[in-house]
Amino acid sequence: MSLGASQAQAHAFGARYDLPLPLGLYLVAAGLAVAASFLAALLFLRTGRTRPLHLDIPVPAKAGHALSTLLGTVGLIVLGVLLGSAFFGPQEAMHNFTTVWVWVIWWVGFLLFSGLVISLWPQIDPFRRLAAFTAWATGRPWRGGAAKLPSGAGLLAPAGLLVIASIELASDWSEDPRMVGLLVTAYLLVALSGGLAFGQQWFGVADPISRIFAVLGRVAPLSIRSGPTLRLRLPGEGLLTESEPLRGEVALVIGLIGIVLFDGVSETPVWAAVLEFVSTSPSLRVPLLWLRDQGADLIQVIRTIGLLVTIAGFYGAYWLLMILMRALAGGTFTISQLAHSFVGTLLPIAVAYHLSHYVSYLLLAGQLIFPAASDPFGLGWDVFGTRNWSIDISVIGTRHIWWIAFTALIVGHALSVLVAHRRALQLFEDARRAAISQIPMTIAMVCLTVLSLWILSQPITE
Repeated sequence: MSLGASQAQAHAFGARYDLPLPLGLYLVAAGLAVAASFLAALLFLRTGRTRPLHLDIPVPAKAGHALSTLLGTVGLIVLGVLLGSAFFGPQEAMHNFTTVWVWVIWWVGFLLFSGLVISLWPQIDPFRRLAAFTAWATGRPWRGGAAKLPSGAGLLAPAGLLVIASIELASDWSEDPRMVGLLVTAYLLVALSGGLAFGQQWFGVADPISRIFAVLGRVAPLSIRSGPTLRLRLPGEGLLTESEPLRGEVALVIGLIGIVLFDGVSETPVWAAVLEFVSTSPSLRVPLLWLRDQGADLIQVIRTIGLLVTIAGFYGAYWLLMILMRALAGGTFTISQLAHSFVGTLLPIAVAYHLSHYVSYLLLAGQLIFPAASDPFGLGWDVFGTRNWSIDISVIGTRHIWWIAFTALIVGHALSVLVAHRRALQLFEDARRAAISQIPMTIAMVCLTVLSLWILSQPITE
């Protein structure tokens, strides 16, 4: 997507920055910091000390209901404005409320807010509210009595994530407001159909957006519980709560990481070398020419394949780690059980990747929402007095972005190592076996830290 800037400018740094120390020193320091978190876990974590730590703060029922109603109303209003702007507003991506809101404020900003602070999507979700209202209006069951979901319905969540990523990263639909409006409309129709057929269980199991925000919300230090109750906890504590594994959970979490990894790799010399190889390869010339003759955009095709290969490679690597863990730790757990038990421990990495990779995009391109919100339909309005605002590139500098990325990646990987060790203590109930089981994961975390930091450094050191 562009939204007024190139991908390198929007998603990464957009300018060269001379690091005060050689890049190799940063990479070594980051790797050692993550390795040190494993040693700290060995020294200070023991079996019997893995109970999640949290503080529950009761919320008055009326206040909780009022807040939920307010957030739900805001969600419905935004959805209405979004659809109106998509079809009747200005059709330039950087001036349209829909494209800016969907790809910058919601897909980047709200996603980060859900992982770093609290997930409020269940309260805001306009698709769920409209589905619930439609079910009530038609007399269909919502909470109970609805048809049971098929066993494979959970796979719709990672499939939906892949579709969203493909639209964002490998097509030009994301820059066409009307196309984005059509996609949102199609998603709404699917949500209404799923809600009518299966009730609220559709949004807990099959709905991609609900599942994405649900898993990210487990990392956040705040969560809303039934009661209503506001739970305050350490970051990542929600990952230690026992829950029934859902179909597609491994693919969903791996996809969240793989998407950002590909977006980062696509801005490095490695991707440029891939494009050069593809364009000059005699063996690929015939199929590429055939695709072009069929009307395909070759760059979009190559990016789609690159996205799929990146996610598939990371997915395969994760299962290999689980095989090694099973071989080292032994026990009665199957490889599949281990995979579902530990995949949540990768979520702090997913949040860290999104923060380090998209922080400049959010703070710079996110400013476009102010003029777009003042005149969403292109009628000459100035509702908030911000119609003529322009992007202020001084809000964040390249040096600050580098240190945010450097810190976020180390903290995210270290937190994953600590949470994974605590999860191992819960499962194996033996400190020695738990420690042995985490050796492959820790080595992989160190390597992944170095790789991801190298990827993020390329746009500013090349």
